[in-house]
Amino acid sequence: MANKDILFRTDVVRAGGVRVSRANEVIEGFAVVTKGVTHDERGEFDDQALDKIVELGRKAKLGIKSRFGHPNMSNTALGTFLGRVKNFRREADIVRADLHIDPTAHQTPDGDLASYVMDLAQSDPAAFGSSMVIHWDEEYRQEKDGSLTKDEKGNVLPPLIRVKKLQSVDIVDDPAANNGLFGETFFSESVKPSAEMTAFLDRFLNQPEAVEKVIAFLERYSFNKKTEREDRTMFEDLTLEKLKAERSDLYNSVHALGVEEGTKKERERAVLILKKSKAFKDMADLAVESIETGASFDQAVIKFQDKQLEGLQKASAPGVGPDKDEDPAKKQKTHLERARAYKQEHNCSMTEALRATAEKKQQ
Repeated sequence: MANKDILFRTDVVRAGGVRVSRANEVIEGFAVVTKGVTHDERGEFDDQALDKIVELGRKAKLGIKSRFGHPNMSNTALGTFLGRVKNFRREADIVRADLHIDPTAHQTPDGDLASYVMDLAQSDPAAFGSSMVIHWDEEYRQEKDGSLTKDEKGNVLPPLIRVKKLQSVDIVDDPAANNGLFGETFFSESVKPSAEMTAFLDRFLNQPEAVEKVIAFLERYSFNKKTEREDRTMFEDLTLEKLKAERSDLYNSVHALGVEEGTKKERERAVLILKKSKAFKDMADLAVESIETGASFDQAVIKFQDKQLEGLQKASAPGVGPDKDEDPAKKQKTHLERARAYKQEHNCSMTEALRATAEKKQQ
């Protein structure tokens, strides 16, 4: 059922036969409403509805008020009072009436609306449109068995509109049109967006639960933005000292995690150095030193290699005494000499060469 508390703004109606009396400042015979289904298929104006509009229009002694645009479009130009609509009558499937311009419509925040509306109605009657604002109810058509009447495609026919009150007949335009009132340069740039937004809101609010969905979205959006600002501010101002002072529990957890991770890595480094030192001779003391000084595994290996090379060089130093003039060709090569020869021959590292020549020596 229709919500009787929500006003119904009807479709924009255009029809020929508009006449303008400049002397009396009356726009005669403009179309108020036509018979048929509305564009959004919300309902249908039948003969009974049209007759009711004529009846309500004639009952208003001063006439029905008319404004330039529906009042929610703007509180300035688009909501300006134009005058009173009188002499409602039916012409076949159209309800027509006369707009009596009020003198105040010549002086509005956006200029002489009265002259502009009369000029438009006179020069291009087809562009002159109106839209009613009504209180309404709906009446569904039923078959004899009580079921709702359907069309040939099986769709339920739109309800018949039952007009309860005629509130206004406003001069408006169809926002989808390209050459309508809202598109004219008569309006300032600050006014056009309000008309476009109103057209959007009118379509949007026709959807069920539209307002509830928007409110829910705005609440979520506001909450997320607030949380985002608080998080960003917290992390921008966060220091180690501030964290320790204000959130000792968090600081202790982070610190313990760091200590645990650091201890694990330190243990792995020490084990690797100690294992590698066993591949060399008499490197235990140097391994301990490397661990204590924080040397990396690669740095410790270099130290082992340097010390071993130093020892080999000392061992291969020329001796003194009776054997010093011994023929070099007959003299046995040192371990270092053999390693260097092996390294050159096999294109390997010095460590591998030392190990290989040492093993040969033991054999």
